[in-house]
Amino acid sequence: MSDTHFKPISLSDKPIFDDYFNKTDFNNAEKNFSNLFMWRKIYEYEYAIINDCLCIKGKLRDSKKPFCHFPYGGCDIKDSLSLIKEIFKKESDVLIIKPLLPEMKKCLEKSLDNFTLIEDRNSFDYIYNSNKLITLPGSKLRNKRRWLKKFRENYDYVYEEINPTNLIEAKEFTINIIKNSNNDLNEIIAMEEMFDNLFELDIKGCIIRVDGKIAGVSTGEELTKDTVVIHCERADTNFEGIYNCINQEFCEKQWSSYKFINREEDLGIEGLRQAKLTYRPDLLLSKYIAKIEV
Repeated sequence: MSDTHFKPISLSDKPIFDDYFNKTDFNNAEKNFSNLFMWRKIYEYEYAIINDCLCIKGKLRDSKKPFCHFPYGGCDIKDSLSLIKEIFKKESDVLIIKPLLPEMKKCLEKSLDNFTLIEDRNSFDYIYNSNKLITLPGSKLRNKRRWLKKFRENYDYVYEEINPTNLIEAKEFTINIIKNSNNDLNEIIAMEEMFDNLFELDIKGCIIRVDGKIAGVSTGEELTKDTVVIHCERADTNFEGIYNCINQEFCEKQWSSYKFINREEDLGIEGLRQAKLTYRPDLLLSKYIAKIEV
């Protein structure tokens, strides 16, 4: 236990993470090497293999309190949690585990007696049937079809896959959109990490151009055998209906062979929450935070 060594995440660790992630059926957005890699500096992520489990720890973005993910892999969860508790005694009197999915919650309840559980609504993942995002069927998605139709009627646009030729342009566009909206410096760091390592991370991306000018950018990758996770979607809202267009086009042209699209959480941002809800998610993936005295 005392010899357990947590190491910072590096790009060369991707095969290790992928191997352990593939041992589970969880489809939460955090179970993804690219997400961990691009946000590793902000959350100070480190990892270790404990009791044949992949254990990931970090520090919460605002409070900097230490936390860890639920252990990944086909290991003895009870024994692994006992070891992790001992390790965390050096850093805190409380072990925070997040994200905790419903299946993880059940496992925790079987393994431990005393812990506090908090619903983490701001981190719920929005998961959609991919065919629904492509076809936009029914009366509840009528407005989405209208905005898509309006965009296609009003603009002469071109769909491009992100490639080495247009990568820098896509990166600069995305970062400028962030700077001109909330100017979140942490998000800018994460996006720079993503674009600078896009192909090594096996992330796919697309660009929508209007009259040669980029109007929108989106990126995503395979999360599980039947699910895709969307990492980034940024667009210039001066082009009415651009978000409707890039969402539908990216799903249709890149991800139609997958059953589900995970569009990640809303972070408690009301406008983002309403935008995600209007697409009628097929699943709101519940998440919890567990606090365990150590």
